[in-house]
Amino acid sequence: MRSWLVLAALVGCGDNLAPPIAKFEIIGHHDLGARGMSSALAIVEDTVYVGTRIDNRGIAIIDVSDPAQPTAVGEIPGVVGMSSRELRAVPDLNLLVVLSLRCDPSLHGCSLTGGEGEGLKLYDITDRHAPVLAATYPIFGTRQRPRSPHEFYLRRDEGRVLLYVAAPPASPALEVIDVSDPRNPVRVAAWDPTQAGLDPDGSADDILHSASVSLDGTQVYLSHQLSGLLVADVTALPAITLVTPPAAALDFSPPGTVGPHSAVQVPGRDVLLVTEEVYPAPYGTGCPWGKLRTVDVSDPAAPVLLAEFGLPENDPARCGMPFDRIAFTAHNVTATEDLALVTWYAGGLQAIDISDAANPRQLAELRPEPIPSVAVEDPALGGSPVEMWSYPVIKDGLIYVVDARNGLYILRYRGLWEEQVAAEVFLEGNSNL
Repeated sequence: MRSWLVLAALVGCGDNLAPPIAKFEIIGHHDLGARGMSSALAIVEDTVYVGTRIDNRGIAIIDVSDPAQPTAVGEIPGVVGMSSRELRAVPDLNLLVVLSLRCDPSLHGCSLTGGEGEGLKLYDITDRHAPVLAATYPIFGTRQRPRSPHEFYLRRDEGRVLLYVAAPPASPALEVIDVSDPRNPVRVAAWDPTQAGLDPDGSADDILHSASVSLDGTQVYLSHQLSGLLVADVTALPAITLVTPPAAALDFSPPGTVGPHSAVQVPGRDVLLVTEEVYPAPYGTGCPWGKLRTVDVSDPAAPVLLAEFGLPENDPARCGMPFDRIAFTAHNVTATEDLALVTWYAGGLQAIDISDAANPRQLAELRPEPIPSVAVEDPALGGSPVEMWSYPVIKDGLIYVVDARNGLYILRYRGLWEEQVAAEVFLEGNSNL
């Protein structure tokens, strides 16, 4: 708890920070059994599914019919050595998609043994509280050319449900999979950065980390950590055609720092919100931590950096302080037309005014009171008391978000642009549902 008090005392104002003019209200909270190391969430009607970054627990099933009293009603069992890292759901297809990957004993605290093939698991959730495995889709490489699924974007368009799965480092780093028939997933396209002239150096960070799709479905935004942000045309799948020349990729990182983590389009605008996830050594480059950037893609051949947003802890002058293993780094974004909701690890959940994309400013933040203890503290982050992690999901005007350490939070946002949040029936940054 002492480290938490130190962190709280250091909160101040940066260049784009001002005294909060809005707030998050906690409507409900579930600590998920104080297990720690939780991951993404998916919501179907009154049921929330929460994955895990490690293998000691499975996917929690939480009833949120009363948002003030979320209740655990079941669990999809976990598999030794495997993480249920990413989840999405398609309610009318009774479909839950889970991305499973082998988790690391050092980075995550997983078992040295066990595990099964990496890839996607598709569950029939006709009974919301008792999912049944309907199909699997393996994603694999070889010992010489390893691949591992990491993130995916779910796109529904013209009768199809497509998953854009980033699976680096070996070719193909991107697969597009049709799951319109949940019992028969089919690959419809594959792409690799080397096909477009990128020349990865083989380092652990030189990978295609994630891919997201424009809201009109014509472009895919490729977040390649060391080669930068690029845009590709996907209007004629299976063809994936790079629009941004590699030399024009947006690379905002100085040497030795990880670049784009993920990119989310602002609804109705040619603006992307791009995060940079920086881990402490030995798993990353450490402080200074990653920020949020706004990027103009009105000309997809030449993305332009508009602005960056950081917290006081993102100031390089604070590097080397006693808490330098506690990461204050931007992670996942969900955006309305004028408001960005950003999970920021130890920086909590941020509400950022993006009405002027060249001048983002903080409106509110939530750094929740940490629960006393968890079964597994994050081995990579030195016991960080707050780890806001998932893509926030807006459902019926409420915000659902997972803190990897402290569990599921259900929030109401009050302040500038609150009407945009209140009007959303469903919105998440990693799908177009």
